[in-house]
Amino acid sequence: MDRQQVPMPSNVVSFLDTLSAFRSLWPGLQSYRLQALVEEKLNRAPDVDAHDAAADTRSLQDLVAFVPQARRVILERHLDDLQLADVEQRLSAVAVSTRRP
Repeated sequence: MDRQQVPMPSNVVSFLDTLSAFRSLWPGLQSYRLQALVEEKLNRAPDVDAHDAAADTRSLQDLVAFVPQARRVILERHLDDLQLADVEQRLSAVAVSTRRP
């Protein structure tokens, strides 16, 4: 965004390359496909709509929000303290409102 001189949208805190984040967090996995991570780390079947942008976004949100050690490591590496506090608050609210049975 900086290179293209595009302003950061007000509702965006930061961007994160989740593939490199997950590789550094969980080295040596056989696969880093989103569906494989959902199965292994969240212990559930991946969304039926794999490769659908909305379904993929929900899966990424779940991986970051519901795997506490992942969330903390990923966020601490990529956000400053104010951004981290804001995102933690938002993720906590999402975790409560979207908790699956």
